Amino acid sequence: MELAIQKLTIICFLVIGLSHIFQPRAWAEFFIRLREKGETGVFITAFIHLPMGALIVAFHNVWHGIPMVLTIIGWGYCIKSLIYFVYPKHGLRMLSRVKVERSWEFSAPGVIMVVYACLLIYSIYGK
Repeated sequence: MELAIQKLTIICFLVIGLSHIFQPRAWAEFFIRLREKGETGVFITAFIHLPMGALIVAFHNVWHGIPMVLTIIGWGYCIKSLIYFVYPKHGLRMLSRVKVERSWEFSAPGVIMVVYACLLIYSIYGK
């Protein structure tokens, strides 16, 4: 099951990461629109992160090597969702940092996602 979760993550991180790199302005506008919805937008953000986080936590309990980072990411997504659901004002503060003028900031997380996806590919197929 751990291998299936890693493959799912590779696909998601490559697609979303490349989108962050090539369409940072669209990501900024997306999160700005969520912010305009107030606490409802924060809930949407939490709903976006919770399924992937829960899937990773439930089926990927790996605590060694490159795949361990994925387990930590899964817990991070779950904790982020919990905080946003329980304390949406914090989520609004985080969303308030997003500006179209600083949309380039979405590129760095995109690069990190793509690099990590490549590391996972290497950990699976490079042996």
